Amino acid sequence: MNAVFNAAAIQLGDKFVVVTRTEGVDRKSFFAVAESANGVDGFRFWDRPITMPEWGEPATNIYDMRLTRHEDGWIYGVFCVEREDKTLPGDLSAAVAAAGIARTKDLVTWERLPDLVSQSQQRNVVLHPEFVDGRYAFYTRPQDGFIDTGNGGGIGWVVVNDITNVVITNELIINSRHYHTIKEAKNGEGPAPIRTTKGWLHLAHGVRPCAAGLRYVLYLYMTALDEPWRQIAEPAGYFMAPEGEERIGDVSNVLFSNGWVEHEGRVFIYYASSDTRLHVATSTVERLVDYCLNTPIDGLRTGLSVARINELIDKNGTIV
Repeated sequence: MNAVFNAAAIQLGDKFVVVTRTEGVDRKSFFAVAESANGVDGFRFWDRPITMPEWGEPATNIYDMRLTRHEDGWIYGVFCVEREDKTLPGDLSAAVAAAGIARTKDLVTWERLPDLVSQSQQRNVVLHPEFVDGRYAFYTRPQDGFIDTGNGGGIGWVVVNDITNVVITNELIINSRHYHTIKEAKNGEGPAPIRTTKGWLHLAHGVRPCAAGLRYVLYLYMTALDEPWRQIAEPAGYFMAPEGEERIGDVSNVLFSNGWVEHEGRVFIYYASSDTRLHVATSTVERLVDYCLNTPIDGLRTGLSVARINELIDKNGTIV
């Protein structure tokens, strides 16, 4: 094996379970399940990896699953399906990304559903955990190419009638990319959001270009409980960024998360560094919501950033 990273996460019975992207030395990724009694350490892999049924043209690679325990009673896995781009013969780096969908009750036996159909390539697609007006809802990330988002404006939102035939033609961008920010190049939803008393809590990744290549960081935002597509809060800047040895690996300077678990108010955030290894960080729902609702948004220019720093200095100066 070469690496274990980018894991979905869920509670299954009394266990914390991660479904990792495990990559062999042959560069092929597959899903492997590991469980822990406390969610932090003592993880042990199940004896065999997931045997995911094929759909349509067999995939060259599948990876980065998001798990959603939906109110319809199923556990859904939505993941990236990579296939060779046959429209560009001779270009061995040309690929096409689609969102694969499967469902299970136990993470052992899976029913593969048709891939999501979209006018654009799709990665980082996540199923919302509840029905919205009786329909299934997805967070998407439209992009022009396999790597580049191009005209894709950020994290999208769509609703569909039939989970067994997901066809989308129009996406509402609910969390946008912006120039000279942590998500200038692209952004994408992480795990399925957590319902809180104040709104839906979202974890996402943002990507910006720099002299060393692409830098991936994690950030938080919130949407309204009654309208999950309507953003109500987004702190400026990143929530977590690669530090120390996290910056080194197969694809350096990267943090990525597609799995977290909320248990009795505590949040276990499973994140990977540099496409090489898996970590866990812990917080609480209360603390993360407080951070979201009480941190200023990005003013998108230096002048406003300095003004907000001065506001904080003034407030701190009045404390006796």
